[in-house]
Amino acid sequence: MTPKKKVLLVEDHAVTRVGVKHVVNASNDFEVVGEAEHSSQISNLLLETKPDFVLLDLRIPGENVLNMVKDWKKDHPQLKVVTLTMLDEQPIVHSAIEAGVDGYLLKSDDLSSLTKNLNEIAAGKTVYSKNLKLSFNRKPQDGKVANKKEKQILTLLGHGKTYQEIGTEIGLSKRTVEYHVGRLKDRFNAKTVAELIGRAKEQMLI
Repeated sequence: MTPKKKVLLVEDHAVTRVGVKHVVNASNDFEVVGEAEHSSQISNLLLETKPDFVLLDLRIPGENVLNMVKDWKKDHPQLKVVTLTMLDEQPIVHSAIEAGVDGYLLKSDDLSSLTKNLNEIAAGKTVYSKNLKLSFNRKPQDGKVANKKEKQILTLLGHGKTYQEIGTEIGLSKRTVEYHVGRLKDRFNAKTVAELIGRAKEQMLI
């Protein structure tokens, strides 16, 4: 039997913590091995419990936890950091991506999908809340590229560049490039990068 993946739960609201812990522990794949209510507790718990995941509320008392993510991942290279937060503002999401989170989930999501999302992240995917995408696309989209950076990304995708190569060339992290490509797919109603490139070419954007 495969051992369950270990989760460190960082959440200062007791009721939320109990609910999330119940969902995680009821799964066949994950278990909560530690709980933190303050940012000052996290580093010690990482050493003590050696978790595979940190499930992270961004509004925890203490220091800004996004400033700590890079250090956690440097000290624990296999660690996956996943937000579980109410914050869906674009600047915060971008900051989280730049910090290196492996997933951005919202508390407004259906909790029953939590472990499915964690399994996808464990498999190497970066997962964003579907509700987050909706919050970013309240205005109708006409398929046009919004800014110069997105056009650069589309052009380099059309040249066959990888996300890592694109990020290096235009000064973004790989995760940020992935995020922009995801938003472009939504805007162009494309399921794959090939579809995205095809539709951008149809509109003479690249």
